[in-house]
Amino acid sequence: MALTGGARWSLLLAQGARSFSSSSVAYAAKAPIQVYGLEGRYAHALFSAASSKNCVNEVEADLERLDFKRGTVFTNFLMNPAEAKATKLRILDDALQAVKCNEITRGFIRTVTEKNRVRKIEGMVKAYKTIMFASRGEVSCVVTTATTPDKKTLDEIQKILSGFVQKGQKITMDVKVDPAIIGGMVVQIGDRFCDMSVATKVRRLTDTLSTAV
Repeated sequence: MALTGGARWSLLLAQGARSFSSSSVAYAAKAPIQVYGLEGRYAHALFSAASSKNCVNEVEADLERLDFKRGTVFTNFLMNPAEAKATKLRILDDALQAVKCNEITRGFIRTVTEKNRVRKIEGMVKAYKTIMFASRGEVSCVVTTATTPDKKTLDEIQKILSGFVQKGQKITMDVKVDPAIIGGMVVQIGDRFCDMSVATKVRRLTDTLSTAV
């Protein structure tokens, strides 16, 4: 008997759960990098399932369209304990089909909901994106500035940051604006973090002066 998208995903995840603790995880072997933790395990399982159907890009696009941030209408509904799980899953299936999500994406979200892991889904999506970045030779970089930089400044920042990645890799830059840093910038490249903000410099100076007194 052929399995539906949701059933196939559930079976895949159930089979993978038994081998997640081993050193040779099947899902991780198919991904260009290893992402750890519960979020990483789900992301690797999703990448494996999507790879088997040649739809890793479609799944990524689905996850980009859906808003999994805490406090949104979507996540609040999924985490609402007052809603019966059967009702929740039925509405979820209808909604995901209505926006034409891939069957692998639908199966993933359904499984996460069934297993009461919705609070972790934002991290799972982030982990999946990390795997996808690596598969394309991209390195995720988040640059936070106090004001919106112009194109010339952005090009200069991109050129400088490109010198910090390996040959053949390219920077995918996400610029965020946070007036609280006052000036300067905060840069995160992969798991590396550099705080060059004026706010941090002022805080360090204040701490030094307070200690001296």
